[in-house]
Amino acid sequence: MNKQKVVIRLSINGHDKKSRSKAFKIAVSQPGVNSAAMKGGENNQLEVEGEQIDAAVLTKLLRKKLKKGAELLSVGPIDKKDDPKIELVPMMQWPSNNYYPYHVVPQYPFYEVTESYRGGCSIF
Repeated sequence: MNKQKVVIRLSINGHDKKSRSKAFKIAVSQPGVNSAAMKGGENNQLEVEGEQIDAAVLTKLLRKKLKKGAELLSVGPIDKKDDPKIELVPMMQWPSNNYYPYHVVPQYPFYEVTESYRGGCSIF
């Protein structure tokens, strides 16, 4: 599909946890959003990634719910350079031992034979 990145500048303090969490909740509740992160020098830019995101609706919701300014900075496709490359490492295989390194002594079951003593009384 068409993956895109939307960057919105919020008029909040980057360290205001309540406003940040509210902005995250609003962003990830929109259809098509895969991830959201706070970026920028002052931690006031909300970067949202996903497929077919309506940036205008998202910006309008942020303005309305946060009751602070929200400015749409950019909308564009996700750069392939930003994706971290996953390097495949071959799995190490240890040699298997198909023999026992020592002689195993078989264990025989132990049975105790006792004589049954029948006394004069059959109740006991």
